[in-house]
Amino acid sequence: MWDSSDYCTSTCEDYPEDIPSYGDIGGIGVSTNLPHTVGITVRHIHETYSDEVTLAFVLTAWMVVLVLIGYYLKAFDPKLDPFRKEGTQKLSKYPNSVDYFVNNLLQKVPGLGNDSSNPVPCRSLRLGGIFNNCVLMFADIQSFTALAILISAYVAMGCDIVAYHWQYMIYLAWMASVTHLASLSFLRNHLTNNFVKCIWRLTAMAVIQILLSVAVGLATTFGDNPWYREADQLIGIEVPPAEGGRPAICYFKQGVDVNSITFSSGVKMILLLLWGFSIRIAKMFERFEGGLRKFAYRMHHKSRILRYGVDDGSTTQIWDPRARRKGQGFFGHLLEPFKIAILVVLSIQLDFLTSFLAEVYWLLFTIIYITTRLVKFRIPSPADDNKWTFGQVLPLILLVAPIAIAIESFYTAPKTHTPQMAHTNTQQMNGPGSGLDPVAGLGHVDSLAYRGVFFLAALSYIEVGIYFVLDQPDTEGLALPLLQIALSILLLQPLYQIYWV
Repeated sequence: MWDSSDYCTSTCEDYPEDIPSYGDIGGIGVSTNLPHTVGITVRHIHETYSDEVTLAFVLTAWMVVLVLIGYYLKAFDPKLDPFRKEGTQKLSKYPNSVDYFVNNLLQKVPGLGNDSSNPVPCRSLRLGGIFNNCVLMFADIQSFTALAILISAYVAMGCDIVAYHWQYMIYLAWMASVTHLASLSFLRNHLTNNFVKCIWRLTAMAVIQILLSVAVGLATTFGDNPWYREADQLIGIEVPPAEGGRPAICYFKQGVDVNSITFSSGVKMILLLLWGFSIRIAKMFERFEGGLRKFAYRMHHKSRILRYGVDDGSTTQIWDPRARRKGQGFFGHLLEPFKIAILVVLSIQLDFLTSFLAEVYWLLFTIIYITTRLVKFRIPSPADDNKWTFGQVLPLILLVAPIAIAIESFYTAPKTHTPQMAHTNTQQMNGPGSGLDPVAGLGHVDSLAYRGVFFLAALSYIEVGIYFVLDQPDTEGLALPLLQIALSILLLQPLYQIYWV
């Protein structure tokens, strides 16, 4: 490795054919993020070992993903207010129709449906508390992991880190950042009831986002040439120089090619980071999410009035294409069905934005993308990085600690909560004078019109995800692909949805 800045200056003009080993990028302390690993230096054990340490890092992130998916499939109750007081079962005044629709589908799957012997409120309280403990632990691990690896990379920014390892570090930190952001959304109810916990975690997340965005911005100086030289490229064939083995700081001093794939990929990643952080911060506040849910509810309610009259429970359509309301013009009457459809589409799109389903989707999509990128990065890595030594086995064994804590949480939690609590809260919610159950207004989710618009709206999310995570010729650049996506999402998809309704 390069140990001095003098040597680094002399190598900025060179393009090494091999990528040097540098196990500190996947060091034990930043991979498992457990207290037992602090103080162990990789260089004292072996210069390289990042493959298995990366495995430990990725496994920790996937644990968070599996816990969050498990919560959504088994314990999530879309009827509850996400900003309720902990331990209560207060119903949401404006429940999310998307989550409610998906939850109804999941109830029909064997093993995911409600157990008649275990009432939903009791099960939700028990499993919710268990998942809270698990996610809180894993989220903190991911937070400190991202901070450790980013700070370590900046400290060793000299000649120690080559371009290959800098990009590798970005993917590792991004994985930790994504899982921690998703955990914040999951822990929203817990954090809103614990202000101090909320503040320091949001502060740590903001620092991570700033450090990671700057690191991605610096990486946009990397060219589009291959990271390494393949064997068949070394036999008398003139090929572009490999860039992976050159010190990263050499690129930071160069200009940025705004027409390169590297630049467009970096900008897309920064946009994802900013969007993910800002939307999750906003959703931590009841005024923002509650306001969006309320607006979506009003859009849907207005569409139902136009179709069925003032009776919200009616299913008899009063709108007649052959008759106009008193005082309504011909063109106004002609545009009536489009007005109804637009209100329905707006309502569903807002519900998608505030749904927990969108959180799970973006988390799973991003984690799969980062994992595949890391696997591709491991293929050209130095052979020494794949040797099993003491420093490689240790982080995998230390993974037993969080797994053991998670298992203990599931098996030591009380089997049931006090039924009186759930019963009392239910009576308070649905007692005299409290009004109708807000879920009663969600019967439309079983209609064919709603299901069609739902799946069309889901296609928009898939299209955006494909653009951001793929660096293919069809998705290169920024202006043209973004314009195409905007036209598709804001014009074509709504038209399809309107005609479906």
